[in-house]
Amino acid sequence: MEDACENIDKKYEIIDKKGSGASSIVFLVKDSTTNKLYAAKVMKKQCKEYNDEVEILSAIKEINSPYILNLVDNGIGNVFRKGNVFKEKQYIILEYASKGCLFDYILYLEEGLKKEYAKVIFVKILRGVLCCHNKGICHRDLKPENILLDENFNPKIADFGFATYAKGKLDDPKGTRGYAAPELHEKNKKYDGYKADIFSLGVILFNLYTGKKPFIYGTDIDPNYRYIKNGNYESYWTYITPGLNGIKDLEDFENFKDLYNKMISLHPKNRPTIEEILKSEWLKEIRILKEDQLQELYEEVIREFLRREKKMNEDLNLKAAYPIDSLDCDRGIRDEDEDNSKKYFDLSLKPEYAKTGLGMNFIKIEGNLSPADFMNKLANKIKQKFKDNCKIDESKEALKFNITFEEENLNELQEKLDELDIEENEEINENLFKKDCVMKCKLYESLNGGHFLKFSKKSGYLEDYYNNLKIIISLVKEIPYIIN
Repeated sequence: MEDACENIDKKYEIIDKKGSGASSIVFLVKDSTTNKLYAAKVMKKQCKEYNDEVEILSAIKEINSPYILNLVDNGIGNVFRKGNVFKEKQYIILEYASKGCLFDYILYLEEGLKKEYAKVIFVKILRGVLCCHNKGICHRDLKPENILLDENFNPKIADFGFATYAKGKLDDPKGTRGYAAPELHEKNKKYDGYKADIFSLGVILFNLYTGKKPFIYGTDIDPNYRYIKNGNYESYWTYITPGLNGIKDLEDFENFKDLYNKMISLHPKNRPTIEEILKSEWLKEIRILKEDQLQELYEEVIREFLRREKKMNEDLNLKAAYPIDSLDCDRGIRDEDEDNSKKYFDLSLKPEYAKTGLGMNFIKIEGNLSPADFMNKLANKIKQKFKDNCKIDESKEALKFNITFEEENLNELQEKLDELDIEENEEINENLFKKDCVMKCKLYESLNGGHFLKFSKKSGYLEDYYNNLKIIISLVKEIPYIIN
């Protein structure tokens, strides 16, 4: 592999950047020998967490579970990126899940799965987590964003950055808003990592069955979970059931509620083990199926997920410019912009990535436009819409900017805190949750005419990213960008 090619350790060609967090950047890469695609997690700086994560992934790899995003390689090497050399970077190479994450297909569409589809997917998730628990490892950040989907939509547990060996009680709370167990919100309280995972799995179960979130926080700050904390399950279901879409099988719904209630119990000791969940009445329908019947059912699941994939792209008109071969990945700047010294078009997007990545992060723009003028108008529209709740970094390139949003639910949450007369720092562990969403916006051109915007999440919650993206799409439509 030539040094001029963007690569990691001269072994993996960088196809595109997929995202970044506080301590790492994730790339889609291609093995220079086999041409196989992988996900690469590159640490921004030397950190102890790298060794911890590699140790845990190596232990899990021994099981070779089809329901875990397994470790492929790891090491310390140089990263060649955009003409620069970043020396001695720690990296982890993982399997590549080409269909994105479970969140996109369930919560983004706010559409639960048919009961038998939800069951077969949930069993696979349970088996993946069971492999971890059998190795003495708890994940501590189970959520739909961390359940990735392979080319056949098989779920794979991913992101073991918070995972740890559960040797006795844990005292460092890790997790995500809405999926973290209530005991993690309590200061200086040790907790059972396995039982915390069960709580998170309970919320995922609700997501799969209903397409919705059961609550925002697993504490009495949240009015929904307050019923659970008080043991008033009947009032909880009376309150939330009208918002659920078309519950047809009442017997199945009762079995679902019984399992869910146990999994998200306030008291960890009352939560079942994964083995007990697999033996529950709600999953009996799956347990009695023969192998050929399971395969036939999963073929139906694949067709359902393909339908949803199409719907995601059609609903918001978030498509890449096709045919993808028309994408200009080499020029970098259009002829009419030669008098401008800036490279307006950062065409690092490779056709291989655009073919395999979800199209829902792209907005197609037909017709001609003045690139700098369009992006300036878009930035101003965003500022006007969100007012003081966001800031836009336009300092680097005219056709690429970052948008930092405040959390949308912050004002609503504060109203609840005021109503309950609870100080925020009394109940919410500030080290546990982030309160902003940062997204990147770039403008690309295609050789067949027209342009498209590419959006990506840099940090924050995926649900906040998509909520903001929906609003930005409506703002794009308001810009008179077509030049006759």
